[in-house]
This record gives sequence, structure tokens and C-alpha cells, in this order.
Amino acid sequence: MVSKFTSTALAALAVATAAPAQANDLRETLAADMPELMELYRDLHANPELSFEEHETAAKLAARMRALGFEVTEGVGRTGVVSVMRNGDGPTVLLRADMDGLPVVEQTGLPYASAQTATPASGVTTGVMHACGHDTHMAGFIGAARLLVDHKDQWQGTLVMVLQPAEEIGLGALAMLDDGLYTKFPKPDYALAFHDAAAPAPAGTIGYTPGYALANVDSVDITVKGIGGHGAYPHTTVDPVVLASAIVMKLQTVVSRSSSPLDPAVITVGSFHA
Repeated sequence: MVSKFTSTALAALAVATAAPAQANDLRETLAADMPELMELYRDLHANPELSFEEHETAAKLAARMRALGFEVTEGVGRTGVVSVMRNGDGPTVLLRADMDGLPVVEQTGLPYASAQTATPASGVTTGVMHACGHDTHMAGFIGAARLLVDHKDQWQGTLVMVLQPAEEIGLGALAMLDDGLYTKFPKPDYALAFHDAAAPAPAGTIGYTPGYALANVDSVDITVKGIGGHGAYPHTTVDPVVLASAIVMKLQTVVSRSSSPLDPAVITVGSFHA
């Protein structure tokens, strides 16, 4: 059901602006595609890959885009994929989806739950899961591509569809830009992106905003080094666990005491290894 909502979300603009007969045609096409899209979604969910390690995912989706008739370039920004379709004169529109999973052990109990493991930059081997919904992004991405290809007679212009790596660590978009996303490929007049969300909108609804949204993230790894000793003689040691815990608590005051309450800001310590 999430995948159906996601696929519809990417095609929402076309449905909203189409005549009633055209909108019904789009819905019927999507409904016919849904069983295969759900199969793709389950496969992607069961086989997540970490940031900049999305090799099999990228190859799998690139093959589908080629089969739809797109000009496909792999390896953009390390593991990103750019697909271009030219359909006469008109604006250039970019659609984007994420690919990477998270270093999270899946405990959903789903029959297609991920059993994958990997070792991220932290050096700690962990399970891998599409806990942030990028599997729905990719299934919706393919669903939108199919709809647009099937209805080429109803639009004109250039379609650029981007599969971005490494969104979870905030580096994938930068890597693709540095690799010439807007110089090697048609520069978009309009860019559309979406993300599924657990809140605040109710399930089955679509929220939107013009301009920039959720557009900036910075991350830092902090290593706290101590001096070892016996646990019964802590006064002879420098305990990095206590120091690191104090840092976590102090970081919470950066937003509450160092930034304007009118400026949105969030600081999250997402992982702690001691």
C-alpha cells in the first residue's frame, strides 16, 4: 500500500493536471503495473545496500530504465544513475529518488525482511535495512517512468530521472553535482523530489511545498579517546564513555541556546559506540 501511494505521488502532478479521462487512464495503467512494482519493492526491501555501496541496486534499476528507452549513464557520483529521455521541444524536468539503506537490523518479521549485513565506515558490522523508505522511492521511480513512457503523446520536453546514492550520509547529491550532473546532462527547468514520511501527514495523503524542503544536512563523527585502567579504580583512568555521554547531553543545548527559535534546526546523535 505504501508503494502504491509512492508511485502515485511521483505521478501526482500529471494526474492532477490531466483531464478526467486522462487521469482515469493513468490510474488504470498504474493499477495494472502495481503487481510487478510490488514485486520490485519487495526485492529492493530484501536487498538493501549502504551509502555509496548501491552497486547491485543501481545496476538493477539502470537495466529497467534502458528497457524503457532511456539514455542511461551509470557511475555518476560514484554509484548514481542518470536516465534521459528527449521527447521534442519543451521544458526539462528532473525527477529524483534515493537508493541507499541504513545500518539498521530489521526486526519487522516481514516475509521479505532484509537479512543483509555490511560494515560501514564506523567499522562495526551491522544489519542493513531500508528503514527510511528508499525502497518505496525506487519502486515509485520506476512506476513514474513507466507512466511517462506509456503516455509520451501527452507531454513534450526532456525528462531527466536521477537515482541518487548516499542520501543517508548527506554526500550523494554533492558527489553527483561534482561529477557534472548539471553540465554533462540537461540542466532542469523544474526539479521534483519526494520522500515518504511517518509523520505528520496521515497515511494515504500527499503533502507538498514549493522551493527548497529538507535541503540541508551536515554530519560529523567525534572520537573521544581516554586512558585505560581497572574498572574498580576509575580515578586512575580517563573514561571516554562518561566524556562522550556528556558531549551528547551538551549538544542538545546548541539548538535551544545557540540558535534563534525562529530558525528550524535539529541536532541528532544517531549512533554511539563505546
